[in-house]
Amino acid sequence: MAIQPIRLCWVVTMPHGFDMHRVFISAPGDLGRERHACQEAIAAVNESTAMPAKVLLVTVGVREDEHIAGSRSIVSDNVRWSTFFIQVFADDWGPKNLFRKLFYLAIECRDDACMPMREVVVCLKDAPQETEPEILAFRKELQERKDVRLFRFASHDALMAHLAEVATGWAQAIVQAKTAASAAAC
Repeated sequence: MAIQPIRLCWVVTMPHGFDMHRVFISAPGDLGRERHACQEAIAAVNESTAMPAKVLLVTVGVREDEHIAGSRSIVSDNVRWSTFFIQVFADDWGPKNLFRKLFYLAIECRDDACMPMREVVVCLKDAPQETEPEILAFRKELQERKDVRLFRFASHDALMAHLAEVATGWAQAIVQAKTAASAAAC
């Protein structure tokens, strides 16, 4: 799955001079530790790769399931404004399957050239004890998708290592596009 090219028109440059790119982390409430692992991995990439080039990957998302149910339009807008989307999934889509709907919204945004979304990544936590047919069917559907980058993980450390690699690739692509745009402007 190829990453969509950088759309520099969607880059937010703040007075501090950093180009900011949103990374929406979608994880139902029971995956708080995994959501935190995503944030830690991205923070490490910011420090090592992005920030020296005045780029910042900014994590956004909801921490509690109630936030998505109570503020659905705001949460959906945050997905629409994001450059990258990470879906962490094990065996629950949260209240009213709203996290699943966010996942499909992210796919739509990625496929719309007018939107900033460049890539959707699915982190599928191993759930060997799962027996519910609907959950098993959706896990299978996710694994068979060819239009997202999917990573299966069993541990917090494996998730962090994989996302550090993914986010490093994002940061490097952004820095390269920024450098090319600067060179073309001269």
